[in-house]
Formats: sequence, structure tokens, C-alpha cells
Amino acid sequence: MKINISVLLKSFRMIAGMCGILLCVAVTARAQCPLSMTVNYVPIQQISLGDIDFEHFESRALLFTAAIINSNPDTVLAQLKITLSIRLADGTPPFNEAVNYLSKPFAIAPGLRIITNLDISRKGGSHIETESFNFNQEAANKVKGIALSTGKFPAGDYAFNFTLQNAQCAVNPQPPVLIRLENPSRVELRSPRDGEITNEFPLFEFFHDGENVVLTVAEKVLGQSREDAMTRKPPMLEVELKSQNSYLYSGGRPLEQGKTYVWKVMEKTLSTGGIEAEVSSPVGLFTVSDSPVGGPADAILGQIEEILGHRYPQIFKQIHNGGFNLSGKYVLNGSTLSTAELLNLLNHLREKADDIDLSFE
Repeated sequence: MKINISVLLKSFRMIAGMCGILLCVAVTARAQCPLSMTVNYVPIQQISLGDIDFEHFESRALLFTAAIINSNPDTVLAQLKITLSIRLADGTPPFNEAVNYLSKPFAIAPGLRIITNLDISRKGGSHIETESFNFNQEAANKVKGIALSTGKFPAGDYAFNFTLQNAQCAVNPQPPVLIRLENPSRVELRSPRDGEITNEFPLFEFFHDGENVVLTVAEKVLGQSREDAMTRKPPMLEVELKSQNSYLYSGGRPLEQGKTYVWKVMEKTLSTGGIEAEVSSPVGLFTVSDSPVGGPADAILGQIEEILGHRYPQIFKQIHNGGFNLSGKYVLNGSTLSTAELLNLLNHLREKADDIDLSFE
């Protein structure tokens, strides 16, 4: 009996040792997965209805490229999993995992294999075939409804998550690929009003429903049409603006009293194929008066109030009630600034308004 117990204990120790070895091998295999993947995407801002078929998750335009490396000496099989989350710009509650896609296993030979969204197809052949695909019905109705009416996919954030699945090891998931789509439809000029008389530092105000615009100001001479004046080179001012709906004239050539100028705002978005789509405002017109109402100091104070007035309403109430005016002398870190330099600085500070502290003494 003692012999039998001894033998059993010995056998148990051997089995336990073997299990430990097997466990160690399994853990090592997962830690040294031969597959790795890097995903790059095309920096586009518009996708037309003809560029992608979300019904079957098939594309007609390049959106992303995945570089897969197999460091194993043998060909391995893997599956590509893609989930898509959508947050539309119209305030609709986000659709998390609106799309779930899983490919059938496909071969990855030793070395590098490049695949794109154009390789995903139900057609088979050299394409990566689909094993399963689901598009959340509520999200599908919302997205396709807007796309059918406008010809473009609705504005918002489209976050693609890519995972490479292999039965033998786990491939680290990629950071989400975020494509921010814009669908601008109109640009309106609000100020100066058409034909208005301004000072040398007009505040341009406009509406647009995108992100990036170009503001152009040009001189108009007698007998010249507005459109011809806009083509004059160089313009008085041409500036790219990001997430702005107003701009106080600065940085361009000085506007002169008694002259007439035209202006327009152009919104630009990048669509598939590297094509730049443009939406332009009408061409506006204004005149700089010989005796302008309000001078540069008024324009500067108005700009500061526009940027910070919502955070410091009491300060500006005190300024107006006390009849205070700017002295015309502007200093930054001990150095004197010209009016144009100060206006240019204020335009840059507009994007960081929440980080500015204002005091009035």
C-alpha cells in the first residue's frame, strides 16, 4: 500500500510538472505572437453616397490601409474584426458599435501583407470575404436618411476600431481610427452688411456649418465687378480660419479711407480621392469712410468684449458705465505693440479664450 501511494504521488508530481510546462509554453506563445498590425487612414472630411456601401460594408474609395506583419516562417490564418461607432454633429445620441464586421479567415504569408477597405468584399476571389456583418437598424436609418437627401454622409465623428484575430495568439488592438466628416451646405455673410461704411478695422462676422474657412478681402476699383475684384492678386487679406465665425481685420495690407472693398468666405473640405470641395458665400461689399464712426480703439475694445464678455460681464459693464476709453498705447511684456499687431494677437487669443484671465484697474 505504501508503495502504491508513493507511486501515485510521484505520478501526480510528474503530471503537475508537465502541466506547468504546457502552461508556460502557452503563455510564451501568446506573448510572442507573430502577427502585428498598423492601420493608417486617409484624412478626408467628406464621403459621398457613391463612395461606400454600408449596406454590405463595401467601398469604392480608399479610406484606410492596414499593414500586417507575419514574423512566423509559416503562413497563418487570421480574421479582421471592425466595429464602427458614430457620433453625429446634429446632437443625436451616439451609436456605439453601430457596425460590427467580421471577415472570414484569410491567409497571411510570412512577411508583410497590405490590405485596404477596398479588399473587403462578398465577392470572394482575392478579396477578404465577410463572415458576419450587422448594422444597427436605428443608426442605419439615420445615416442613410441624411445621405440620401444630401448625397453625402452626415457630419460627425466616425470611429473605426480594428482587431486582428488569430486562434493561436492575441494581436493587440489598434487605437481607434477617427474620421471627422463635415457636410457644409451654406456660408452667410453677416457683418459688415452689404454696402456698409466701416472704419479701417472692420469686424467680419459670418455663418458656416463646417470647420475650416478662408476669408478673403480685396480692393474694388471704379467700374470693376465684385467678382473681378475678388480675383485681384495679391488680395488685401487672405487668412485661413479654424472653428471661427468672426475675424477682426488684422495681418493684411492696411485698408484706406475712402476706398471700397469686397470680401467673401470660402469653406473647404477634403473628399475622397484628394478632391477639395468648396462652398462659397456671396461676395460682400463695404466702404472705409473718410470720417468713420468709431476708431481702432472702439474696434479693439469690441473685440476684447466679444472674446471675454461672457466670462467677465461686470468688468465690461464697469467700463461702459464709467465712460472709459482705450489710451491707444498697447504693451506686451514691456514691448510696444501697434494697433495691427494687437488685433492680430487678439485673433490668435480667440481660440484660447477660456485660458485668459482679465482684470480691470
